[in-house]
Amino acid sequence: MDGPLTPPPTSQDTPIVDASVTGTAPSANATVQAAPPEANATPAESPHLPLFPPIAALQANADYQGIIQAAERADLVAVNDEHPTRLVITAPLVLSYLIVDDLKFALTRLPTAVASLPLAQAVFNLFASAWERRYEHVYRRAEVLFNLVQQADFPHPDVGAVIAGLVKAFLEAFRQRTFALVSRAYTSIPLPLAQTYFGLPNEQFLSVVSAQGWQFDASTQVLTPAPVARAAPSAVAGAWHSPSTLSVFDVVTDSVARLEA
Repeated sequence: MDGPLTPPPTSQDTPIVDASVTGTAPSANATVQAAPPEANATPAESPHLPLFPPIAALQANADYQGIIQAAERADLVAVNDEHPTRLVITAPLVLSYLIVDDLKFALTRLPTAVASLPLAQAVFNLFASAWERRYEHVYRRAEVLFNLVQQADFPHPDVGAVIAGLVKAFLEAFRQRTFALVSRAYTSIPLPLAQTYFGLPNEQFLSVVSAQGWQFDASTQVLTPAPVARAAPSAVAGAWHSPSTLSVFDVVTDSVARLEA
């Protein structure tokens, strides 16, 4: 996907870590509840749980393209598509697509009985915010998903740990892409607008961008991004390509319009 101003850590050397995704209690907006009891199936009952260990191993190695391939295969061979544990395959698949910035509609494959579960809804909400370039919503919905899978009554803690790790990786990749795009798109940017793109508190955000050569004028509350190379390598598996100048302009215009709406 070639466009939205997107966010995790700020640069190659200094990753931006989201303080909100650290396992704290859900915020006022984080109201999603854990999956219902029927999702608490044993491996013998579920055709999907035996397919999960390879995905967990790939996540531990930050191999997101590998997760995509493994999850796509698992989604094809597994039987009983309406079993709630199908989400142990689909959730990592969707999040890995988000990490590598390839927004595939894998969630549309889910039958209604599975798509209506809290985990599926939380993943869908995050995907929708990324798709619509709703930067201010991306961080809030990532926190909701992160907190959901960290709840004590989440049916499969090992699955929850993998999903939580994928949420963190997505935020890192999202911020990194956004940092590169904002750096090219703006010669100066008001601090409140920049914070909306990155979803970080003032002190943390200013510390990170200052380390990357951005200048901050406290009297005007305006940031001046440092010049960046036209193409920067990605910190995640799979390179992403710098959009053209016209594409950057279109993305920024669209994003600012959405943020100010």
